Amino acid sequence: MAESSRETDLNPSTYIGLSFPLRADNNNNFAMTRNSLEQSVHNLKNLLMTNIGERLNQPEFGSKLLGLCFEPDDGSLAEKVDQEVRRAVNRWLSYINILRVDLLTDQENPNKIFVSISFSTNLNPDVTQTTTLDTGGQGSGGADTGSTGSTT
Repeated sequence: MAESSRETDLNPSTYIGLSFPLRADNNNNFAMTRNSLEQSVHNLKNLLMTNIGERLNQPEFGSKLLGLCFEPDDGSLAEKVDQEVRRAVNRWLSYINILRVDLLTDQENPNKIFVSISFSTNLNPDVTQTTTLDTGGQGSGGADTGSTGSTT
């Protein structure tokens, strides 16, 4: 009998998917994620840091997030970013429930912004995960500046 998604998440010997950016683990295999929440963080970053039209054979995949983050802030930038995150996630990752989207700035470089996203998943809606995207494009599709999980 096949394991349920919850059983798979609790099994320490199973893997859910690939960890991004792609890299080798200690055994020279691709690094993998161990549970659905961890995989959701990678899926969310992959979706939001991919420009629409950038993915081969799926030209509608992605978001307009990176383009928005380089627009002048006319006072509505936070709202535009929130709407774009929710639009892309609703279309491509409907199992993710966006709870909050915030824009953060770097104290040393106030022109640089980060997008902090708090979410839960349909599999475990009581657990909240927060990830912060570096939209400055550091060559890796935007580095994650940290992820934390908490139970609400």
